[in-house]
Order: sequence, then C-alpha cells, then structure tokens
Amino acid sequence: TNYLFKYIMSTTNNNSLVFYITGASKGLGKVFTQRLLEKGHRVVATSRDTDQLKSAIANNSDSFLPLKVDLATEKSVADSLAAATAKFGRIDVVINNAGYSIGGTVEEMSDSELRQNFDINFFGMVNVMRHVAPVLRKQASGFVLNISSIGGFVGNYPSFAAYCATKFAVDGMTEGFAAEMQPFGVRVTTINPGYFRTEFLNSTSFMSTKTKIDAYAAAHKFEEDHRTQVNGTQQGDPSKMLDVILDLVQNTPIDKVPLHLFVGPDAVDMAKQKIERMSKDLAVWDTKARSTSF
Repeated sequence: TNYLFKYIMSTTNNNSLVFYITGASKGLGKVFTQRLLEKGHRVVATSRDTDQLKSAIANNSDSFLPLKVDLATEKSVADSLAAATAKFGRIDVVINNAGYSIGGTVEEMSDSELRQNFDINFFGMVNVMRHVAPVLRKQASGFVLNISSIGGFVGNYPSFAAYCATKFAVDGMTEGFAAEMQPFGVRVTTINPGYFRTEFLNSTSFMSTKTKIDAYAAAHKFEEDHRTQVNGTQQGDPSKMLDVILDLVQNTPIDKVPLHLFVGPDAVDMAKQKIERMSKDLAVWDTKARSTSF
C-alpha cells in the first residue's frame, strides 16, 4: 500500500519525523511536543515566549528546536521555517495549533477584539501555510494539520461566535489549500476536536470582551459555565488525540487521508447531528432551491 509516511521514511536517514508545531508552550501544543520528543521525533516548537516554551518543555536534546515566533508577522514565520530546515533539512508534519478564544456576543465584540482573534487563529495559520508551501512542494511530501474545532463546523454557541468564525475560516482555507497541494503529494487535513482537557479555558487562552450588555444574560451564563464547570472536566485526553494524529500520518494510505478529522466522541456526535439537520433542510427546501435557474 502506498503510504505517505513510508515515502517520507524512504527519503530520510532515520526513523523520526520532523514536526513544526505552533503554540507549543501550553495546551495541545505542549502535550504534542513533549510526547513526540519522547517517541524519538524531532520537533520545531514555536511560541511568542521562548522562556515559557523552554520551561514547559524540559528537553535539551538536539531533537528539540524552540523558536520565538510572532505568527502575525510574516518575516518571523518565514525566518522560523528557514531555521527549521537549516537545522533538520526538511519538515514532514506541520501542526498549526496556536489559537485562543474570546467570549462575548457579536454586539459586544469590538472591531479590534475580533481582528486580533483572527490575526492569531486564522492569519497566523495562513502565514505558516504560505511560507511552508514551497518547502513541502520541493520535497513532494508532507502533512499540514490545522487544529480547528468542532466550533469550526457547528457554530451555535452563544458568546463564542467570534471563535467559531475564526475556525470556520480555518476549515475553508484548509479545504482550498488541500486541493492546491494535492498534486505535489502533500496532504492537508483540518482537525476538529471536541472538548479536550487543556489550559484552553484558562484566563491565558480564553479572554472576554470588555463590553458586556445585560440583555445577553443567557449568553454570559453559557460563557461563565465554560470557565467554571467545563474547564478542567473535559473528557478528551490530548495524548490520545496525538495517537490519532500519528496514526493518520504514519499508517494512513494517501488516498484515505481525511479532509476533516473530527476527534472526540462529542465532536463526532455533534458533527453527525449537524449533518442530519442540514440533510433535513436540504430535503424540505429542495424544490424551491432548484427553482432559481434562468
């Protein structure tokens, strides 16, 4: 069977892959980096704060390259990818993981708050994709895995519209990029996790709008419940998500690589429920929807 991983292995001198991971100082990125290094892979890990990154990842081996990167700045991203290829000679798997959420309704959201959320969650990811593309095209191999969310497919979360919007954008850009890179032997997947137990709902990764309008009490309660009840009780194990990702990049035939990978039973169930609702809407409106041609 034609496995992309086996092709990559045939072009390298050892049995380790080179990973490039953004947002590696906490959350999923930290767990992924730690476990990949334990498994003997090489990891280029990026963060806005290299001191925090080095403190989070206690590894002084030659397999670990921690880099300070401002994802919103193209030169910073381009320089980090140049450093990665200079160090390891190639990049096999990109995991665009960096991101944060801002809670607040659409009416409460300021223009600057929304744009800042897109700068990291979406435009920062695109900067990596744009500058890693020539590296992967030249190799004629590799994976780009964009960490989205079930909120990038199911958006009916009050007070989380901005976050969901950034992740819907991630999914749309990923689909287009996947079609563009396919002829070069590069595979691209959007990962849509459900609730996984990380620091994501802590104050360092979960902000709130400065403006709050009393009329949105129900939305505010939904947001507060995530801070106080969901945070720390998520059922998803980040280490097990990495197991799924490694199975994807190591064991999946090229023609079986999914465009969307929903991870976690909650994500799978919510995705199926939305697909069912969409199918019903399509059926109800089928005749009228088809009546619009000249």
